[in-house]
Parts: sequence; C-alpha cells; structure tokens
Amino acid sequence: MSHRQSRTRDMAGWLDRHVLVSAWTCALGLTVAFVAGGAGPWFEAIADFFGKRHPFWVREDFTAFYAAGKLVNEGLASRMYDLPTIAWVEHHAAGGAVGGTGMLPYFNPPFFALPFAPLAHLSLQQAYQVWGVVCVVLLVANAALLWRLAKPLANPWRVAILAGYLTLYPLLFGLRLGQFSLILQLSIALGFICLRDGRDRLAGVSLALLLIKPELLIPVAVYLAVKRKRRAFETLAPITVAAVAISIVMVGMDTALGYPAYLLRSTTVNAAGVAPDLMINWSGVAAASFGNGDSVARPLVAGVAGAATLGLVLYLALRAPQRNTRYFAMEWTALVIATVMADPHFYLQDTIMVVPVAVAALATMDDFGRAVGGVTMTAMWGIERLALYPNQFMSVNLFAIGLALCLFGTLVWMWRQALGLPAQSRARRRAIERARMARADGISAKMPRNARRGDA
Repeated sequence: MSHRQSRTRDMAGWLDRHVLVSAWTCALGLTVAFVAGGAGPWFEAIADFFGKRHPFWVREDFTAFYAAGKLVNEGLASRMYDLPTIAWVEHHAAGGAVGGTGMLPYFNPPFFALPFAPLAHLSLQQAYQVWGVVCVVLLVANAALLWRLAKPLANPWRVAILAGYLTLYPLLFGLRLGQFSLILQLSIALGFICLRDGRDRLAGVSLALLLIKPELLIPVAVYLAVKRKRRAFETLAPITVAAVAISIVMVGMDTALGYPAYLLRSTTVNAAGVAPDLMINWSGVAAASFGNGDSVARPLVAGVAGAATLGLVLYLALRAPQRNTRYFAMEWTALVIATVMADPHFYLQDTIMVVPVAVAALATMDDFGRAVGGVTMTAMWGIERLALYPNQFMSVNLFAIGLALCLFGTLVWMWRQALGLPAQSRARRRAIERARMARADGISAKMPRNARRGDA
C-alpha cells in the first residue's frame, strides 16, 4: 500500500470517528437540555400525587371523571351530561368550585365512566392516587413502544428521544390533570406497529381504545376503509358495537342519541370547560382571528379546514406506493395530525399522541430527512415550553400553528411521492451518485498504476 493510499484511509477513519463523536455529543447535549428544561413539572406531579395542601389537580379534569363514576354508583348515569347535576357532585367531592368557570362537564362516552365507578368509592385524593399509578404503567408502556419505533436510529438518538418524551410539558401536564391522554398515545402507537407488520386484527383492537374519544376514531375508521383493511374491522366493529350497547344500557336511548349533539353544541361556546383559544386544533388557530367568545363562524371555519385536510390525506392514501415503509409512516403521521387538528375538543395534554408517529416517521428517513425532522421536533418541544398554559405566547397559539405547518409539510412530501418523483429529486439523487463516483475515482487516481491494475 502506498503512502498516499494509507493517508487517505487514515483520513476516512478520522472522519468516521469525528462524525460518531459529534453524534454522541449532540445527542448527549440534547438529552441534558431536555432534562434541565423539562424536569421541573415532575416535582410538581409528585407533590400532587402525595397530596400537598390545595393540590392543583383538585380543580381540574380528574374531578369530572370521578363525578361521572359517582353518578354511575348512585344509579344516576343518565344525568352525567346534565351540567347542574355533575357540577353539584364535583363541588361536593372537591369541597368547592372546579375548573375555570366553576364546573367541568363530562365529555366522554358513558362507558368510559365505568372504570371510575370503583374509584368513586374512595376519597377524591385516594382515587387520584390509584389513577396516577395506572397512568405511570401506561407511561412505561408508551416509552417502551417509542424505544421500539426508534430502533433504526443510533442509540444516542434513541436516548435523546426518550428524554425529550419524558420531559414533554403536555405529558406532565396530563399526568397532573389525571387525564387519559396516555391511552390515546398507546392506541396510536400500537395501531401503527400492528398495521405496519400486517397484524390488522390486532390493529383493530388497539385502535378501539380511541372510542373513549370517539371523534378521533371516525377519521381513522374511514382511513381503514379506504385502505381496505377488512381484517381490522373484524375486531374494531364488534368492540364498537359493544361499547355503544353498554352506553345505551347505562344512560338510556334518549341520552345516548343526544350525546353527539351535546358535543357539537359545546364547540360554539366559551364556557363550562370549553376554551377555544387553548385548543391545539383548527379551532385554536381560528380563535385568534374570530375571537374566543361564543361563535358559529369559528367552528365552521375549523370544520372546513379539518374536512379539507382529512380529505387530502385520504386521497393521497389511495395513491400510495405499494409496500413503501417510509410512505406509510408519513401517511400515518399526516392522518394523526389531521385528525388532531380536526377534533373540536383537543387540548395540550392530548398532543402526546403525535409523538409515536413523529418518531416512526423520523426512523424511516434518510440522513437529510432525519436532520430536518430532528430540528423540527426539537423546535416543537421548545414551543411547548414557550406556550405554557394557556398555550399562548405573544397572544398566538404557537403549537397549534406549528402542528398545522408540520401537517402541510408532510402533505407536500406525500403529494410529490404519490403523484410521481419530481425532476428535482431525481436530479438530487443523480448528483449524489456522481459525487460518490467522483470521490471513488479520485482515490483510485491517487493510487499507483500497478495497484489499480491489481499487479501489486
């Protein structure tokens, strides 16, 4: 081997080591930044769990779930959507007014109150602690799924992703509220993995968890129909029928039929637990233009935007390349974000359901895509810290706008891929290939002539 050839190989080895060290350094720096910037709420969550004086959560969402469970125990399940009734139960349990307007409505389907019925036999503090343990178990399961989804990435980046997830403000905020957001995230993550691996029946079971927030399941079910996932419906359909039947038995036919109208009416007001400017959806974006008061124009604009983006996602799903893992990850990401933005009741804590699809998409990208995706995810993590409750910074719902931009970027990428690879992308690929060949020829040219002929 010549001196020049040896020098070239030494230089290549040095570059490889340098890039590896840089990756480790960058990932370590991000991990430290995430922990330093986002660990504070963990101490508040622990203090809430062990019952400090006048804990934050008593005035928040868990009390509504507890009250619904109490009504089930008292045989008054049919009145769980009656605002004066549930307000009285909440005031009695919490010892005072709850929520920003004095009471918190129960917005979930009737059957979801059943898990809280046994907890309602306990005191409010004890019930919150038991539910907190359940949420920690769900958190561990979700973290394990994220680690699995990030498997194609190097371990330093997987650690950074896990650190970023565990210090997400919406995650910790949801834990403090006693919310069910971790169930939604688990459903989305398991649904993606099962569909990707061809286990459609298990995907149907996983996605059935979205029934606790049924407006999220509707777009997903339409997507499964468009993609002709018949086996997914073999499990999803009977579970849905059973949930509807249980709800009707609990509250009666009249109350069950009135539930959709109850949800729709709540989208037009700014009271009784509904605050449009706090929502991470099209309504949150529209509230900046149409105001935060009672308005029909705001939900109308949000509904049109939601229908348009979901329709585009479904159209591109029909045009999807066959057996393209990356396209499927991006397609699922677009579906989830479009569903989130179209949901009329979607708050900051529920945005964690976007995390698994973002990680899955990141893991399928090339180096350039991972760089762009990583910067975007880090920026969104930072925006959530700026947009602390009530989700505003300089009177702008930054995170809702950021999600909208991510959705548009994903749709543009899907459009270019589904409707044919554009000339610009082909030229970029040819340029990369020419650069590789030129680099190989340059190394060959520097080698002795006899070495290039294989005589040495």
